[in-house]
Amino acid sequence: MANIAYNICMLNKNNNLNQISKEENIMSLKITDLFIKGYDRVVHATDEITGLDCVIAIHNTKLGPALGGVRSWIYENFEEQKADALRLAEAMTLKNSVCGIDFGGGKACLNLTNIKKTPELYQSYAEVVEALKGSYLTAGDVNTFKEDLIECSKVSKYVYGINVETSGPTSKGLFFAMKATNNFICNNDDLKNIHVAISGVGKVGGKLAKLLSKANAKITVASINKDHIEKLKKEINFSETSPKDLFTTKCDIISPCALGGAINALNKNKLQCKSIVGAANNQLEDSTIGEWLNKNNIVYAPDYLVNSGGVIAIASEINKTENLIEEQLKKIGDRLTSVLEESKRSGESTNLVAKRLAWERINS
Repeated sequence: MANIAYNICMLNKNNNLNQISKEENIMSLKITDLFIKGYDRVVHATDEITGLDCVIAIHNTKLGPALGGVRSWIYENFEEQKADALRLAEAMTLKNSVCGIDFGGGKACLNLTNIKKTPELYQSYAEVVEALKGSYLTAGDVNTFKEDLIECSKVSKYVYGINVETSGPTSKGLFFAMKATNNFICNNDDLKNIHVAISGVGKVGGKLAKLLSKANAKITVASINKDHIEKLKKEINFSETSPKDLFTTKCDIISPCALGGAINALNKNKLQCKSIVGAANNQLEDSTIGEWLNKNNIVYAPDYLVNSGGVIAIASEINKTENLIEEQLKKIGDRLTSVLEESKRSGESTNLVAKRLAWERINS
């Protein structure tokens, strides 16, 4: 009886300690509102115990709760982190609108400077998401993986993308966009012998390369990650170039599938492609690049439209309409065609046309 009493006592003691630990974590979490013009809400959250340092930007919720992933990245300072969150959140507003789903735009940026990724880190991030009471729905993004989202889901009910793989739908949406672009330029959506130069062959770029290989396209790739190149070599044939030279490749389509700012003032004059269709967010350094591309007859497929396959898949998970994903992905090509034709008619650059159409839907 003494042993039983002792065990019960220790069990109660451990439960109390766990409860105290949870209360300490909650007390260490600090959420500060940042008042940013043009944004519904922006918060900066920190936790001294877990090392959390994140900015969550909710840009616009007219179409529905803000849907966007959490980026886990090493930022040099807070201003860089905040700027990334603001820029990406606005892009999500445009993406979610122009691809036809009923969600607003938001994004979270987690600063990993001097911090290790731990379950506790993502659980404390999820506490912030939960505190926003459904106004922001989180998912994965750069360097945030399924195991991280699983930890988040232990704390918040507003976590998605765990049961749906997004790189496949994203690459397939890009493939349909390339067919639509080629049809716009050549009156033929067959990609056989069309030369596509892909920058970045990770999850999305690698799957895109395989789809293009099946379509008998000519493929050139570049990646800073040699492991990705070697892995892909075992499955398909392609030419390889350096990341620096990829954007000078003479080809039909350049496909930026790494980080943003790929098309910029430094390399725009070196482009030798007919069109740009890629997965990376914020591919253009700024909107003036889109105007330059338009004037120089390089067809730019707006990134937040053509890379929307992932968010379409997550929206399908939320709405329990997974059976309609393929149909929705094919519509990316149709929507892109409308943007390209409107740009040709009006003379307005494609990035500005897509932005206008996105806002028209939001404000209708």
